[in-house]
Amino acid sequence: MDIKNMDYDEKYDLAKNPNTPEDVLRELAKDEDDGVKGQLAMNPSTPEDALRDLAKDESWGVRRQVAENPSTPLDILRDLVTDDDWNVRYWVAKNPSTPDDILRNLTKDDYWEVRESVAWNPKASSTLLVALFEYEKSLRKPSKYVIKALYANENLPTFAKRVIETLFGEML
Repeated sequence: MDIKNMDYDEKYDLAKNPNTPEDVLRELAKDEDDGVKGQLAMNPSTPEDALRDLAKDESWGVRRQVAENPSTPLDILRDLVTDDDWNVRYWVAKNPSTPDDILRNLTKDDYWEVRESVAWNPKASSTLLVALFEYEKSLRKPSKYVIKALYANENLPTFAKRVIETLFGEML
């Protein structure tokens, strides 16, 4: 298959198709277009070596899409949790495959959007959610979005919900 002579739409369609052969997916990982690489980054069939390359892409948008892919290996998510761009960390926190130990690294992120994604993540343990709540309430100005997400997460223990109601009821 001669990918170099394909137009954008053809490469885009190949990149997002889970039935595209792995050798073609690997070749698409070298494409110059961020749209093609982004679709490839979200494809559950993209080989690990291609995802590793895409996780180091100069485009935060491509790295974000690697972080969003539920098939991304945990070691790649561990690397992306320290990405300079908060959008990438946001998607690591939002990824339903991200385990508690990786989420823990994001509970004190400078961006409330990242902490909110941790609070919404269904894999977040009750211990992690309580730690996030403790951090949030220690801030001079806690984020109402994080507080609401914590309160809505069914993994947050009842006692913590009562404390939220008492301290931050106006935010709910």
